[in-house]
Amino acid sequence: MSLDRRHEPARSFVLPVYNAAPFLDGTLRSVRGWLAARPEAWELIVVDDASTDTTPAILDAFLDRHRDEAITRVRFTANRGKGFATRAGVGLARGVHVVFTDCDLAYPVENTARIVDALDAGADAAIACRVLPASTYTMSPSFFSYLYTRHLTGRLFNLLCRILTVPRILDTQAGLKGFRTEVVRPLLGHFTMDGFSFDVEILRALVDRGARIVEVPVSFRYDSEPSTVQFIEDSARMLRDLLLIRWRSLRGHYRDLPVDPEPAGLIVHADDFGLAPGVNRAIRESLEAGAVSSASILLGGPHVGEALAWAAAQPRYDFGVHLNLTQGRPVLPPDRVRSLVNARGEFPSLRLFLTRFFAGRVRLHEIREEWRAQIAAVRAAGVRISHLDSHQHVHLLPRIFARVMAPLARHERLAVRVMDGPVGGHAPWPHPKSLLLALATRRALRADSGCPITAHGFGAAFMRQPTARLLQSVLSRTRPGRTYEFVVHPGLVDAALRSSGDTYIEGREREVAFLASEEFRAVVRHAGVEILHRGNGQGPAARP
Repeated sequence: MSLDRRHEPARSFVLPVYNAAPFLDGTLRSVRGWLAARPEAWELIVVDDASTDTTPAILDAFLDRHRDEAITRVRFTANRGKGFATRAGVGLARGVHVVFTDCDLAYPVENTARIVDALDAGADAAIACRVLPASTYTMSPSFFSYLYTRHLTGRLFNLLCRILTVPRILDTQAGLKGFRTEVVRPLLGHFTMDGFSFDVEILRALVDRGARIVEVPVSFRYDSEPSTVQFIEDSARMLRDLLLIRWRSLRGHYRDLPVDPEPAGLIVHADDFGLAPGVNRAIRESLEAGAVSSASILLGGPHVGEALAWAAAQPRYDFGVHLNLTQGRPVLPPDRVRSLVNARGEFPSLRLFLTRFFAGRVRLHEIREEWRAQIAAVRAAGVRISHLDSHQHVHLLPRIFARVMAPLARHERLAVRVMDGPVGGHAPWPHPKSLLLALATRRALRADSGCPITAHGFGAAFMRQPTARLLQSVLSRTRPGRTYEFVVHPGLVDAALRSSGDTYIEGREREVAFLASEEFRAVVRHAGVEILHRGNGQGPAARP
């Protein structure tokens, strides 16, 4: 039964790997052989933390040999650290119990039986302990010096752990641990340590929540001696982490979590559908892959026709209108919207539009008529739409919002995007554009608080350099039960995009890669948010 895909696994085994080519094949054979011999059903989850050696090829061959077994491989696009990789694997675990260990099998895989026995006996967490009387060491005499450097320094670090962070736990850093999945999974989105301190953070969180932690004796192999300099650098970094973990614990970061909260909803929304062929292709593929859950159509350029035709043929997806005043040409004849266009009958750049607007040279009734025409053009193409937003967020200017957008949305029975979601940035400074959009939204909603909204948007901080750490930080500030909109701008760079006049070019391909990455999916899973896919023109109503 074990490793049989046809059976739901009772237990999950997570193996994080990074540049493990010298010993990976032996590790995989040992782990797979032990799991396959077990009477209960297991699954094996291997998380490749963006290895740069031949690890991916070794994993490919292993998976090809065992393609019918319950073995999953996750590969990151960039090295995220052992803590992040392990959490990603735990987040995918389907078993009642989940166990993880170091890839070099310094704790031979047979030790897993002791971990499982402790979990079966009622422990919430079972962790290897190298200093229990029943534990044994296997080492060559040539590594005796290692015993006095790494091991004794490790015991000193563990003493600091017990004083500062996790009292009464004798061995926090042992690389073999097991948990009841339902106990540890709700905590994954609240962990921030991606390096070697992640063990301590998990244990501190479990202590804060009153979990039963049991240490079990193990056999342990000393086979290699890492750099003492690297170890000292790691220890200094970990000491800093210990203080941060303890500070979070004192503030109730791990303890005061809602019980069975309603998950926050997340719409992953792509702007600029119709801007250029490469943008259109990226959005189509992202929708089909499920990486993006909705998109808005930008009129004004020569490539919107293909976007409209595809959207009309795909009613299962959710579409909106990306109302435009700052790129391309208007839908109405230029002589009907003179205050909105230049001498060539084209929309001005955002800077020139704002200059005109604040100088009182833009007529609001012309905006209203042009936007009505854009909505009508999308509907005339056969596209069912659920919501409105705007290119470069011009609808959030309070006067436009109150006198044009809100009345238009009510008349058309459509919801509107606002940008008052969590403000991203690099601590301690908020992202300037995100902060500006949040402030503009608040002023706009004060001007018309009755406007129907789709969700609480965010995303400006991710343009040009989207990262898993930034998304993790933003999602950690979401509220249970609310709906949020992650605004993205995927695209493949082509000649049409470069000549379109759009100022956002290179970052679009980075956004495509990020949305398709395992890191993105792992962060969303850990945060406990639910990605919403709503098509057929049924617009999502924001949860307040």
